[in-house]
Amino acid sequence: MPKESLLKNLFKVKRRTLVIGIHGLSNKPPKKLLTHWWRRSIEEGLSKIEGSPTKFDFKMLYWADLLYPTPLSLNVKDEDDPLHIDEPYISEKQLKVKAKRGLVQLFKNLIQYIKEIVFLSKIGLNKFRKPFDAIVKIGFRDLDIYYNEEVPKNEQMFEDYFRNKVRSRLIKLLLKNKRKDILIVAHSMGSIITYDVLLSLKHRVKIKYFIALGSPMGLPLIRENIMKDHHLPFEEGEEAFPPTPEGVENWYSFCDKEDNIGAHYNLADYYVENVRGVKPIGKFVENNYKEWKTDNAHKSFGYLRCIEMAEVVNDFLLEGRSSLLAKGKQLFKRKGREQV
Repeated sequence: MPKESLLKNLFKVKRRTLVIGIHGLSNKPPKKLLTHWWRRSIEEGLSKIEGSPTKFDFKMLYWADLLYPTPLSLNVKDEDDPLHIDEPYISEKQLKVKAKRGLVQLFKNLIQYIKEIVFLSKIGLNKFRKPFDAIVKIGFRDLDIYYNEEVPKNEQMFEDYFRNKVRSRLIKLLLKNKRKDILIVAHSMGSIITYDVLLSLKHRVKIKYFIALGSPMGLPLIRENIMKDHHLPFEEGEEAFPPTPEGVENWYSFCDKEDNIGAHYNLADYYVENVRGVKPIGKFVENNYKEWKTDNAHKSFGYLRCIEMAEVVNDFLLEGRSSLLAKGKQLFKRKGREQV
């Protein structure tokens, strides 16, 4: 290596890194607990890579409270209670040991599978507006409110509009941290929220990596909604091909083969590249949370620790640097584990 290049690399200042997590639809545990579970899942993935950084700054964009005033709770033991946590964080080592499926659970899993196949899979009814809107209204309340909530007529009340509220939270978080290198990992409906915000911000914020997990963004009518929502040129009756946000430098779409919500996983087939020549890269991955009793191949925890996800996060962290606070916290945790 030439002497000039060696000196340049030696004194090169690495930018601070920030990993932002954005959860999907339905009610969630409290923000603090969900943040902890997401971090644990990411750390599980990184532990599979020798020499991978274990110290990173992580923030959760939590929005479940906008629709669900009372979060799910570990203290609720009644499985029929709507606040019971059916799908807690379960480590890979615990999965096979604890996954016991009773007849009631098997029936619930079957009903969910049929619903996904009929309405969300590539052979389903997701190309037809009326049945699609109907099932979204019945089974995916958050998504229905996001797209179909009536806009308040009084502009002073516009802040009460759910879609604006959730987008505003992400915009504020991104603008506050725009001097850092950012990796966004968004699950399910979270990927739609992320995409909408990044498209509206254009060049104002650069995103090193955008990772969509089990994303429904490939569904024909979701893409149509995007075009209409952002006032992009679109002919009714024709297939929609939205653009890749200009601020995105790398975009990955990971999906398990058994995850019907992300059936149209290869977003490169449906999204046009940006001026940088960037477009989504779709990959099938293994979501091992499906080994849990709910048979859920869509669950965030399994995606967050898959090796493909870990490799992207590892590359991102090696390119930048974490804060001293993050390093201190990780060192403290490691010493605590060693003493146990």
